[in-house]
Amino acid sequence: MSPDASGAAPRAEVPQTRVIAFELAVAPEAAALLRHPALAARRLGQARGAEATVVFHDTAEGALADEGLALAVEPRGRGAVQRLLRSLPGEDARAEPARPAAVLAETRLPRSGPDAAPLAGLIPEAAEGTPLPAVAAASGRRVTLRLAGGMTATLFAGRLRAVAAERDFARLTLAVPEAALADGLDLLRALAADRPVAVPAASLAEEARAVALGVPARPLWRGPPDLTGAETVEDGARRAIGQLTLALLAAAPIAAEGSNPEGVHQARVAIRRLRTALTLFRPAIGCAAVSELKDRLGALARALGPARDWDVFIAGALGEIVAAFDGETAIASLARAAQAARAAAYAEVRATLAAPSFGLLTLDLAAAVAAPPWRAGEDAEAAVLRDTALEDFAAGALSRRFKRLMRAGDGFARLDIPALHALRIQAKRMRYVGELFGGLYRAKKRRRFQKAVGAVQDALGHLNDTAVAAGLMRTLAKREPGRAWASGVVQGWVAAKAAHAREDAAEAWTTLAGRAPFWNG
Repeated sequence: MSPDASGAAPRAEVPQTRVIAFELAVAPEAAALLRHPALAARRLGQARGAEATVVFHDTAEGALADEGLALAVEPRGRGAVQRLLRSLPGEDARAEPARPAAVLAETRLPRSGPDAAPLAGLIPEAAEGTPLPAVAAASGRRVTLRLAGGMTATLFAGRLRAVAAERDFARLTLAVPEAALADGLDLLRALAADRPVAVPAASLAEEARAVALGVPARPLWRGPPDLTGAETVEDGARRAIGQLTLALLAAAPIAAEGSNPEGVHQARVAIRRLRTALTLFRPAIGCAAVSELKDRLGALARALGPARDWDVFIAGALGEIVAAFDGETAIASLARAAQAARAAAYAEVRATLAAPSFGLLTLDLAAAVAAPPWRAGEDAEAAVLRDTALEDFAAGALSRRFKRLMRAGDGFARLDIPALHALRIQAKRMRYVGELFGGLYRAKKRRRFQKAVGAVQDALGHLNDTAVAAGLMRTLAKREPGRAWASGVVQGWVAAKAAHAREDAAEAWTTLAGRAPFWNG
């Protein structure tokens, strides 16, 4: 090593260790979390704790929140640290579960109030030169533990406070050097297995805003995935898994509450979309861990299935039958029994979503995004495919799925009921694949195609209603025999409605066959 002009030997560059931060929501009553054996076994030295307050600022009209931004100011001595956070995904649609809000800018301030000047160009024009009053604050105690492997665990717990409301909060952040990633994920799994720790559906800044406005927190993601900004196959897979995990987490509390059928419905849709993504990307990311995730998602979908069946039946066919047979005691009794069966199904939903297995599943999905398990494999062909352009992969996947759909519907007029049921499943899968990759293509053509696929799926769904209704009637018969007449009315009613479904499905199939695939030109 030769000296520089001053005669001093230049210092060797120290390689920077990449640190990955995870953030979990903690039930506020879990104050003993830091004494958990998994943390105690890795603990180095004494815990360091101090009172802390983070104040969130915005314009009176919420200009920052409208753009998915949050301005957080934390007093430090006589000054403060100001951070511009992304509280909701931006235009690039990046949404990674169990990760802290991205810091877009950080500034040291000589005083405690916010200063928008350093944020010029980063915040909307409506917020520049405009007062940024405090909206809410997170006040409490921040305790930090040093752990083996260079990890650091920080628990920030206290109260979210606004003018008209307040509530408890607690967040655990684990900073993990890349070399210790496997141990860090094992630690998080140990905490989630027997403590009320979960992947959050919303950022802390968004929860503070919700307290201030008296509205539900906006989740980090809901609805279908958006792979618009993804370039490679692996990037697309990770984005899809992350976004849909967050969509599942957003639906879970609504499903557990039970009064709104959309909760279970959207949870099941998120699960099906996740399983579709894991299947489609299998050539690139297939491994034992991914197969296990898909199986666990399937088990979760089955646990939620009865609640969804009762919701659809009660809101649809049964409601029509009750109205048509007003005052008929046997039908009224059947309706009460159906409501009781729905309540039992929702008790199962609540138990399933409250169990550690659900928290571990969502944590493992988040871990798959942060530390892809498929990279440990030795499949060179899969490794090459992961770096392939996503658009090329998507076109092939869409074409293969479309061919399967067309084969399933070949000779539509001659298809029997089992074949039509199989066609409905293929249509559903085609619809999900179209959703997954749709953002890569022109919207107008994609929407027309997806609408045609949806029409086939919906029309064939009416044929399936007969089988579902028969199964539900068998369930009630086991609990309380003697409902033969009322059960017959239900099955006859549903069968009569399904009588025209085949004609509707044939018309929808003809329309779909005439639609040009949106990924071809």
